[in-house]
Amino acid sequence: MTKPKDPWDSPQGRRLKAACFERDRAANAPCCWCGNPIDYRKGPYRRGGDVWAWSPEHIRPRDRWPELVLVASNIAAAHFHCNAARQDRAGLAVMGVRSRRW
Repeated sequence: MTKPKDPWDSPQGRRLKAACFERDRAANAPCCWCGNPIDYRKGPYRRGGDVWAWSPEHIRPRDRWPELVLVASNIAAAHFHCNAARQDRAGLAVMGVRSRRW
């Protein structure tokens, strides 16, 4: 039995990744997890590349909300390192917004 094709790896998914990178680069969006700046000159993360490069973060995890895989509003800017550390835990919209420290 063959595994179904991942829509994130489709031509539409690749176009969405590129569009989200450009959107986040233009806004100079910080990492949605650590809040630190992302160096957009590094481009999107590539296997074996700099783990502090931009990586598309699915706010609602792909396996639990497959209908949101290709929805731009479900994609946030993150460092690859922060994105990988999060793995499959609940996203920002589920957990809420970071508050300032008291």
